[in-house]
Amino acid sequence: MQAIDAATVHRLCAGQVIVDLATSVKELLENSLDAQATHVEVKLKDSGLTSITITDNGHGIDTSSFSTLCRKHWTSKISRFEDLEHVSTFGFRGEALSSLCSVAQVTITTATRDSAPMGTELEYNMSGELTKQTQVARERGTTVRLTQLFAKWPVRHQDLKKNIRREYLRLVSLVEQYAIISDNVRVSLINQTRTGTVTHVRTVVQSDRLTRLLSVIGASLRPHMARIQHESTQDGDVKIDGYISQPIPEAGRSGSDKQYLSVNNRPCDVPHIKRLINETYRAYCPAKYPVFAISITLNAQTIDVNLTPDKRTILIRHEAVVLDALRKALGRVLEPEESVFSVNRVQTQIVAPSETVGGSPVQQNVAPEHGDNAETGKRTVTVETSVPGVIRCFADDRTEPSRKRTANSVPEPHPVHSKKLKDPPAQPTVSAPRTRPTPALPTQPTVSKKLQTMVIGNCRNRIQNDLCSWSQTRTRMQRKHARHMARLEESQDRSMHSEDIADAERGGVQNTDDPEQASRALSRLIHKTDFARMSVIGQFNHGFIVARQSSDLYIVDQHAADEKHNFEHLQRRAIISSQPLIQPTRLELSIVDEAVAIEHQSTLERNGFRIQVDDTQSPGHKVLLLSQPVIGQTVFSQQDFMELVGKLCVCPEAMPRCERARKMFASRACRMSIMVGDPLSVAQMSSVVNSLSQLDHPWNCPHGRPTMRHLYRLPL
Repeated sequence: MQAIDAATVHRLCAGQVIVDLATSVKELLENSLDAQATHVEVKLKDSGLTSITITDNGHGIDTSSFSTLCRKHWTSKISRFEDLEHVSTFGFRGEALSSLCSVAQVTITTATRDSAPMGTELEYNMSGELTKQTQVARERGTTVRLTQLFAKWPVRHQDLKKNIRREYLRLVSLVEQYAIISDNVRVSLINQTRTGTVTHVRTVVQSDRLTRLLSVIGASLRPHMARIQHESTQDGDVKIDGYISQPIPEAGRSGSDKQYLSVNNRPCDVPHIKRLINETYRAYCPAKYPVFAISITLNAQTIDVNLTPDKRTILIRHEAVVLDALRKALGRVLEPEESVFSVNRVQTQIVAPSETVGGSPVQQNVAPEHGDNAETGKRTVTVETSVPGVIRCFADDRTEPSRKRTANSVPEPHPVHSKKLKDPPAQPTVSAPRTRPTPALPTQPTVSKKLQTMVIGNCRNRIQNDLCSWSQTRTRMQRKHARHMARLEESQDRSMHSEDIADAERGGVQNTDDPEQASRALSRLIHKTDFARMSVIGQFNHGFIVARQSSDLYIVDQHAADEKHNFEHLQRRAIISSQPLIQPTRLELSIVDEAVAIEHQSTLERNGFRIQVDDTQSPGHKVLLLSQPVIGQTVFSQQDFMELVGKLCVCPEAMPRCERARKMFASRACRMSIMVGDPLSVAQMSSVVNSLSQLDHPWNCPHGRPTMRHLYRLPL
């Protein structure tokens, strides 16, 4: 063995710190914020391929630090390892500038409060050594300029040029995170290209966190953002503050690209926390992902940020406590308030369905407790029932000539008492006569029967009948059913055990006590290209195709397979017609969404959305919607447009479809496919099976029905 030389070690370590365009800007942006700058401007030329310039008005760099500024592990943030427990700055490792010198040409211009308006321009070589120092004019602050990024790293440089659009959007998202959490700091991101200069991020100094968040995600979400707060010393000094979109379709997104999380004011990635937020939100709005900017403040001694060079991965000592506190905070914001109803208590007797005459329901007269007369204002209540557990109560509204009802008057509730049918009616009770009595017509008031109450519930335990003991019958039926299920489960267990042993023996397993060997023998790994190698044996029941590959038999659902083929064909090639708008609509988009929409105009037009770009407007207001898609009688909306843009942000290479169009394509593919009951020739069956090999996802139809199942393994 031999020692690696210092230059090679420097390049190896630098390649782990600066990995792409976003991390190179991140390190410099954090340095500016650590210098207590109130204005940070990130300016790129040709999306960073030509140059990257970060300018701030921080406290500047002292003259004594010029020679050691870009040396490895030289820093002013910490002096020993124990200082990590109290570090409050973004950076502390002292390797950012040194690594940048290894991957790019670095030029720094700086001035302090004492030296301004005279500044110093510094140039460093690849090893971080100061090579040139020049006096220039400069106000207080620092400017770092990077050129020829990854020029000496050919693989990374080629990848950066090839995917510059994707890398730039990642950079925009990263700058957005720091812009949201930076109080009293104006952060701006400007990209200068051949076609002009575009400002993609710009925040105001004197603005609250919600205003900065809306400047990133778009002002249209302001009515749908909810404040989330939690602070408790019982949960381990956990403080949660931020905003999250309400769980409604118009407030969510189709992707998780607008989610900003920070711990102790440091943007980071904590998978468990993000998963909890997404799962809780999607429990109320399953089709969307939330938009949120949440800041969690913990005791600095309970977290470890020194895991990766970019410091975005952290460890939390009491993560379960933090998750529990976050769950409580989310529950208070996302859970809807319960509706409260005022219900008049009605006590009555439920009559078994056997007490009917001629199949008609029994009508029982219930006399009020103090009689039915016009002087007391009491009313006759009629109860009709034909099914146990369902009671319909009608009230006889009596209008008197001397006392008219008004539209706003509320009838007075009266209790209805009951006893068992066999008890003598010492007081007003419910009776169920064998014959329907003829009700006596009232002499003075007129009667109008209105539905007063419907009670629906599980009332089986309250059914009482003199002719039949319902509780005893129910007990006997339950015992008989339990004995039957026990015998059935015992027979199934014996059958499954014998089948498992037989399958294992047919699969070539000599020792069935080895679970791993048995699992390998009983599992069948099939690739979608295997469908092209299957041979058709025949059709079963005019609904299923039996195919064979080697010694395995498979059964293919002919309708589900053909439906999935037609569905993916429509997804890829269908062009949705559009309906022009009488007046073009100006859309309020976030800067990233606007850039994605402008870049993928052709994809949006294939989905029926035709847009126009107005470069004279400010960022976020450049897109005009000229037409919307229409399928049959269904006209799509701006919400579908935002769903498409969100999917393009996550996966720009695919042909996205909004959920409404997908459902229509699935329905159309179902109607135009081969149906169960259609007889097929061998050529048709082979075409159905072979077409599965050309699909992206051939395993299920659009509605979730499986297309194929393993049937049997023939003996060798």
